Amino acid sequence: MGPPLPGVLRLSSIFSLLALVLAAGGLSTAQALGPDERVVRIHGVDAARFAELNEAIDVWTEHLPPGGDVVARVSLGQLAALRRSGLEVEVDEERTARYRRGFERLPGQVTGIPGFPCYRTVAETYASMAQIAAAHPALAAWNDIGDSWEKLNGGPGDDIPVLVLGNRNLPAPKAPFVMIAAMHAREYATAELATRFAEYLVNGYGVDADATWILDHVEVHVIPQLNPDGRKKAETGLLWRKNVDNNYCSNTNSRGADLNRNSTYFWGGTGSSGTQCSETYRGPSAVSEPETGTIESYLTAVFPDQRGPNDTDPAPATATGVFLSLHSYGELALFPWEGIGSTTPNFTELQTLGRKFGYFNRYTVCQTCYPATAGTTVDDAYGVFGVAAYTFELGTDFFESCANFQGTILPDNLKALVYECERNPVEEVIENFARLRAALVGARA
Repeated sequence: MGPPLPGVLRLSSIFSLLALVLAAGGLSTAQALGPDERVVRIHGVDAARFAELNEAIDVWTEHLPPGGDVVARVSLGQLAALRRSGLEVEVDEERTARYRRGFERLPGQVTGIPGFPCYRTVAETYASMAQIAAAHPALAAWNDIGDSWEKLNGGPGDDIPVLVLGNRNLPAPKAPFVMIAAMHAREYATAELATRFAEYLVNGYGVDADATWILDHVEVHVIPQLNPDGRKKAETGLLWRKNVDNNYCSNTNSRGADLNRNSTYFWGGTGSSGTQCSETYRGPSAVSEPETGTIESYLTAVFPDQRGPNDTDPAPATATGVFLSLHSYGELALFPWEGIGSTTPNFTELQTLGRKFGYFNRYTVCQTCYPATAGTTVDDAYGVFGVAAYTFELGTDFFESCANFQGTILPDNLKALVYECERNPVEEVIENFARLRAALVGARA
């Protein structure tokens, strides 16, 4: 782990500062950044300090970048403590000003998140997905698979639906592809990319060769809003990351659990926090949150178990299925193990496929981009089911501009998603299905 941060930047000191910020009421509901807060760049951070900073402040850089330049949100007190510790800290004036302004609707804007007309709200995303299913019943179904924390606890809340895409007129089996988005609420681009991909497939069926092939041979599952409660907070301009579980850091804008630290595999390990008000709080136990339970249960229903019980057991060459978790930001394509900083028994295969995705979206492909991050859905998908599982960290900001989304993120990642679906080894799915059917017939004889 290495030595602790020097002087007043030891964890106990930072936690005291953070407690003062939370006691003062946290962030305003009208703006992303309070008047006593700054977006900063902390230079020369090593792995040990990165882990400690993640415990104490809102670190925006999900994975330690090359060179150790870390972006974070801090109070003025935390900024002073960081500087007294000897760390080089630079205020990012442009981002500070942009996030403090908050986001208002643009002139003439009637849809989308205020200030970002290219990003649909939760309600608009759900309406678009329901319309796809209504207009294309032979290709799409819009199914409720769970409830958000607020809905389960008497609040307004939302369902957590999935759009299932595939040509129902062609017989099974089809290779499964599951994509989730907006697990972290403030990552605007993820849900919109998922929704645009679904629209590309149904609108291109019978016209576009790739879209037609995918829907004929692959069963695509799109969960566009895994954290609808938190996303609605982020739609107001808040830098909301977690779900809204009021059992943790109660009645503040830092409440909730980090859903991407709450999965079963490697829960409680490095890169997650046991401090309730931390942005990476893992929850009191694995799968303590309904949103995490929803995705784990759904993956169990979609994917067969194709890997042995030990971490060192490889998935066989005949394993099928792809799982993708969309996040932002960093322009990265990550693969397991994310949680323990060591390679999987299928490292070569996962790396090779990841590099092909990286060719299309031009992202850096790496296993964890050290240090490790424990309790992620990607580790769970590969660890439990042996499927090829990846995280895409989209773009260069949480509230990515519409110009960047439409000009770069969308076209580059649509290419990667098409390839990700088409590489699913359909022939092996069919062979496996035939072997299973023969075995069942033999057992009945």
